[in-house]
Amino acid sequence: MATVSYQRAVAVAAMQAALSIAWIAARELPPAKRRLARFGTAAAVTTIGWVTSPKEPEPDETEAEPETRELVVGDRPFLVSEPQPVSGGDEPAVPFDKRKAVVGAALLGLTVAAVVGRRKLEKRWLARLTRNGHPHPTRALAVRVGALEFAGQLVLQVADAHRTAARSRG
Repeated sequence: MATVSYQRAVAVAAMQAALSIAWIAARELPPAKRRLARFGTAAAVTTIGWVTSPKEPEPDETEAEPETRELVVGDRPFLVSEPQPVSGGDEPAVPFDKRKAVVGAALLGLTVAAVVGRRKLEKRWLARLTRNGHPHPTRALAVRVGALEFAGQLVLQVADAHRTAARSRG
């Protein structure tokens, strides 16, 4: 089962890289064609992702009582912990979990930093490719960003697959 997860990690990283390449390469097109190309790329990636996503097993129709399924996201999936009753009040108080708030803020900061850093890198590479007289600087930029996107997504996806495999082992 772990092999399938790692194969899926590579496929998701490749799909994300292909989306980035197509998105950036479409910059050379006129506005109407660019919008159409980007919409088509996003639709194709979404369709491929939906078709290849793991399916839940169908419940057995011969059972007298269908099994009740419960969605479990985590022990405490939100930034707050379980409500505690307030003395003298009807509504429970919701204490604020500072650790989860700090982790959430840090993740948001890392995401913003990654987006800003990627955009600066794109601008620098495009300027250098244009300055050096590359015949198709936007296409070359798309290939570079695609390789970077693949590497970054592969690291994230493999780490997630590794965590999932470790949880399933015990």
